[in-house]
Amino acid sequence: MPVRSIVTYAQPSDIEAGSASLSLALDWAGEFKARVMLLTFPVDVLSAKMQASGEEAGLAALHPVVAALADRVGVPITVIDRSSFAYGIGDVFADHLKVADLGILSGQPGPLVGERLLAHAALFDSGRPLVILPRKGAVRLPRRTLIAWDGTHVAAHAMQQAIAVLPAGSEAIVARVTDDKELRMGQSGIEAAHHLVRHGFKAEFQDIPRKGRAIHEALFDAATTAGADLIVAGAVRHSPLHEIIFGSVTGTVLDGDCPLPVLLSA
Repeated sequence: MPVRSIVTYAQPSDIEAGSASLSLALDWAGEFKARVMLLTFPVDVLSAKMQASGEEAGLAALHPVVAALADRVGVPITVIDRSSFAYGIGDVFADHLKVADLGILSGQPGPLVGERLLAHAALFDSGRPLVILPRKGAVRLPRRTLIAWDGTHVAAHAMQQAIAVLPAGSEAIVARVTDDKELRMGQSGIEAAHHLVRHGFKAEFQDIPRKGRAIHEALFDAATTAGADLIVAGAVRHSPLHEIIFGSVTGTVLDGDCPLPVLLSA
């Protein structure tokens, strides 16, 4: 099914300066003739209270700016600039994403507060695919995608959700990082590429030697070498202790440290 609605978030201060998440959401919506839901309000309770006196006028002034950006690409947009802090920003975003097709956010480093907490809720509580943008570098509507494959159900789920939201005629590389897990997944990776072809993609399967690198580094390097403009990966929620000791591909992406946008699916 094609994309019909996209949810994104942008800091009010980033909109006039050029929000990458809003820009990509509008481009993606323009491709599919979809609508955009933009959430734009402070994510921190304390800062919201401190700025309340001047924030209302500032948010009102953003509406014509957002409307002009949407009109430029012919996309209908709804702006939500209020939130009851009885519910966290993550809950609000996840609730909207549950009844949409795709979420788009910018990666944010640091502890699980503010926008980082928003991303966690959107990813693990919505059931929908979420694109995380890098903190640096330009982004564009994806035409060539690298799909991380390890033979697990989360990888299969991520691939299937990518099929639903990627533009028609996209190219795809199903990439397996070798010597990562002792799974007989070579054949399933080849079949995954065949599955994508049946859905209209130009797809191929590649083995990516790990060569002592972290898994995310091997994937990022392979995507860059292949000229991909999006990575698709399954997301797994680890305990905080696990992430401190072993690190996490999901955590790296949520930090915005990947050089490319990443579509995550939990």
